[in-house]
This record gives sequence, C-alpha cells and structure tokens, in this order.
Amino acid sequence: MAESIHKGAEGFSDHDMRRAESVITCDLQGTVKTYGGGADKLFGYAPGEVVNKMSVAAFHPPERVAELVPRLLKTAVDTGLFEEEVVLVKKSGTEFRARLAVRPMYRDGDLVGYMGLTYPLE
Repeated sequence: MAESIHKGAEGFSDHDMRRAESVITCDLQGTVKTYGGGADKLFGYAPGEVVNKMSVAAFHPPERVAELVPRLLKTAVDTGLFEEEVVLVKKSGTEFRARLAVRPMYRDGDLVGYMGLTYPLE
C-alpha cells in the first residue's frame, strides 16, 4: 500500500499534508490501512486498534454513513477530490465538525483505495 499512498498523496499539496490533523488511508472495502498525522490524538484510537481492524465508516455518525459514503466515493473517483464539511466521531462518541478531503489512490492504473485528510473546524 505504500506505493498507493504516494499515488494518492500526489493530488495533495505539501501544505495540505502538513496542515491536516489526520491522514488516513483505506482499501476499497473501507478497511483502514494507515493511520497517521495525528489521527490518534484527533480520534482517540491507538493505531493498533484501527489499522487493518476498523472501517473508516466508524469515524462517521452511523445515521450519515449510508448517504455520505457513496457520494464521497463517487465524487472522489469522478473528480479526483471529495472535499466537504462533515461531522466525525471520536472514540469517546463525541462528534466534531471537520473539513474532510478525500482522493482516490491508484496503482498501475487500478483504483486501490482512498486517502483522507481531516481538518477540524472546532
């Protein structure tokens, strides 16, 4: 997945990567593959609790997943970037507003996953 992360990161500027409070990648099933850039502090989970064990859907309020996720994925693939203010959920259950930017990741021309950057608004 490291090669794929590079491919997904190409669309994000260095400035975007430095400002993001979390950088998370997932495979096509939504399983978290990398969890960094302060994600542990932002969401409250240790990397060992998340990587290869959780779906990125866990970071969203359950009642919003069915509407948001298909739209997010379609927009990211169709335009190269999904970016929107969303509500996210910490391990504690606390909700917070953030700007979420998601890009598709490709390897050898094939879609292999997504990279998301989170910028808290509160």
